[in-house]
Amino acid sequence: MIFGSDHRDKTEHPGPFAQFEAPPPPDYANPKAWAAYPGRNPIGHWPERIPVLPVSPEQQPQPIPVQTFFIHPTTFRGLGVGWNAAWDDTAIAAITDEWPLRHQASVFRSVGRVTAPRYRQAHLRTFFLRGADSQAALELAYSDIRRAFLHFLQSIDDKTGIIIAGHSQGSHHGWRILQEFFDGSGLQPRLVAAYLPGYPIPGDSLHAIPFADREAHVGAAHGWMTFAESFVPEFHPTHMQNTRMIHPILWTPEEGQWNHWDAHRGIITRNFKLRHKGALSGALHEGMLWIKPLRVLGAGMFAMKNWHVADYNLFWDNIRLNLEKQVELYRFATSRVDELGGKS
Repeated sequence: MIFGSDHRDKTEHPGPFAQFEAPPPPDYANPKAWAAYPGRNPIGHWPERIPVLPVSPEQQPQPIPVQTFFIHPTTFRGLGVGWNAAWDDTAIAAITDEWPLRHQASVFRSVGRVTAPRYRQAHLRTFFLRGADSQAALELAYSDIRRAFLHFLQSIDDKTGIIIAGHSQGSHHGWRILQEFFDGSGLQPRLVAAYLPGYPIPGDSLHAIPFADREAHVGAAHGWMTFAESFVPEFHPTHMQNTRMIHPILWTPEEGQWNHWDAHRGIITRNFKLRHKGALSGALHEGMLWIKPLRVLGAGMFAMKNWHVADYNLFWDNIRLNLEKQVELYRFATSRVDELGGKS
């Protein structure tokens, strides 16, 4: 299980990147190269205590369809292993399917189909050991994501709205997809939104794409990184001084605003059930999302300082509602442009 691994693997340097033979690349014409793919292996997870979708987005026709390209976070770690995972490693795939596909990507089912590639992800250490080897591992991983995104583009209609989503390493690659394919390009009008929590995206790295500053900010990038109140991670001075974050309950970038407990819609638990409505209050502080101790029976057992692994779980239903409003506004704006003959 990924959560019980030996944390020494974050700082172990197994040797130069060049001494390890890269695993064979995935062929995205192969159905097995996808963790989720509409029509073949769609995401079917939906938590208890949230109304069942009246008609699955997999089958529901929509006048302006929206599809999500989801990039899963790091699920490859361990001592004595190389820099990149084999995309078809069955043990890693099982972790990917059980946690990020189920607990994170599932929320995007509420607004349309979800496509998620398997890829030669970089090892967890690449985010703790900065340098040429880590960068090379991330470049190899991104080369797969880039090819998968091109395949995704070819598989959808040229009027389909696109959500780019991910977490952690997936958010890093999603940010690069925004830079390469959307920022200031002809594809940008099709960007419904980007949800990229768990990674410090530099505030000056996107030029035409805005960072979200309100609820249902169409075409904007959304990010947050969750920590216990007053905790400051060691990487904050070097990697979080120029980040742009939004509060995933209040949907504002203003710092120091704590949401009322009642505004929190609950937590998706490890067994994938919605529980603990009104259990969380948080506020942005210097690029971090600080949260107060959870109002949950036995909360002392969850006295975490870094809530990275739960960036989606803590706010799942708040994200769902924001997504639905976001897509509704996108469809309205897009239909208005079409009515005016392409003029905004």
